[in-house]
Amino acid sequence: MKVNLTLILFLAIGQLFGQTAFSVSAYKMTIKGTSNLHDWESTVKELRAKGDFSLQQDKFTALNALSVEVPVKSIKSTKGSIMDNKTYDALKADSHPNINFKLEGVTPIKAQTDGYTVTASGNLTFAGSTKKVELTAKGKSNGDGTITFSGSQKIKMTDFGIKPPTALMGTMKVGNEVEVVFSVTMKKS
Repeated sequence: MKVNLTLILFLAIGQLFGQTAFSVSAYKMTIKGTSNLHDWESTVKELRAKGDFSLQQDKFTALNALSVEVPVKSIKSTKGSIMDNKTYDALKADSHPNINFKLEGVTPIKAQTDGYTVTASGNLTFAGSTKKVELTAKGKSNGDGTITFSGSQKIKMTDFGIKPPTALMGTMKVGNEVEVVFSVTMKKS
């Protein structure tokens, strides 16, 4: 019994030292969409993320945990405050101030010559509605110990119970599908 307990403790300690907590050091995130009048784009001005990654010799080997939070009112449109307010209303910012993603699982990481590909599934919450989503990102271990993930994800607003916004007394209608384009660099916490 003593040998088994020692072995379990040794393995648990080994797992702890192989895993490292990470947080955001830099990011760029935009939300792109269409309307019957023009395409539009909004920029995310605030993003918080924490992750737990496994490393071997400073190389990323596993994504064990990840949570991402975007304050809705940090989303700013190139079209100005009228579009911002329409976005905040559609996303129910007053009652649901954040967009959240929480990792549930990861498929095996695929190594490539210029980094790796990570396919993650998790729960995405918009406007108080949570749906399971799967997203694929390209990852790269940088020479300074940081890890950068980049990619894009298309989302239909109606899948989250969001009615696409309208303006100009209904003559301008926003398309149902938006694309979130991201590049997030994480550093050891």
